[in-house]
Amino acid sequence: MTDADLLEALHDCYDPVLKRNIVELKLVRSATLRQDLQAPGATIPGIGMRYTAHITLTAPSADEAATAQLQAQIENRLAGLPAITRTHISLLPPVFAILQ
Repeated sequence: MTDADLLEALHDCYDPVLKRNIVELKLVRSATLRQDLQAPGATIPGIGMRYTAHITLTAPSADEAATAQLQAQIENRLAGLPAITRTHISLLPPVFAILQ
């Protein structure tokens, strides 16, 4: 699993309002993996490495429900990847909220 694989998985996550994927919309500011040394089996030889995903993205809007829906969508998508044990999402304010 690489950072590029993580970004590729995020192509399956869509902005709930615009119905376009968050990578194409450039909402993803960073998507990185860190080895999870606390993961079950992390100290057992032969068990594949497990990672914590760290995602920083711009919130799609000031709508808290839409933002919560997007966060849940990302967490659910990454939970389906065997190498990912945890997901941390940091949200930046929506672009339009900054301009107001």
